[in-house]
Amino acid sequence: MNLRPFTESDNLALSIFLDSEFGKHNTYQTVLKLRDTNMVAMERLAFEGTKIVGYLCCAKMVNPSDWWVLSVLVVSSSHRKKGIGRELVYRGMNHARRENAPAVVVVGDPAYFAQVGFSQAAAQNLDLPYAKDFTSLYPIAPGTGLSRHELVYPDAFKPVGDVPRAASA
Repeated sequence: MNLRPFTESDNLALSIFLDSEFGKHNTYQTVLKLRDTNMVAMERLAFEGTKIVGYLCCAKMVNPSDWWVLSVLVVSSSHRKKGIGRELVYRGMNHARRENAPAVVVVGDPAYFAQVGFSQAAAQNLDLPYAKDFTSLYPIAPGTGLSRHELVYPDAFKPVGDVPRAASA
């Protein structure tokens, strides 16, 4: 397995990979929106030969603006349970540390993400717009675990037609 950063020449293969793994194009469209709004913090691909078998994308949070969110983690259905996702996350978190991101948030299976260093307990004081039961934090800088912040995700995560929380009818 070869892990490396995303390059523009990977775009078509990545779109096919994500569409084939999910059966719809929503995930790839979210990645494109993140790129278009300059909110991608990092993208990594896992290859077996020339075939993409895994993908990780972290985005920049709107608030706190120096935090990241693990936005997309996909491993090919034929390559699961081989450590590819774990390796993508480990390398991604090491990259976040090198880039001085104080913390990384994820919405996903708490048991899985606990195995790679994320903590639901560390996220318990965060003001979240959704999915509190599935949100975990990977604290990097001292004091980020158990800190109090209102999380604001990039607009790319909002469903089409979503109305902001503060809007009134």
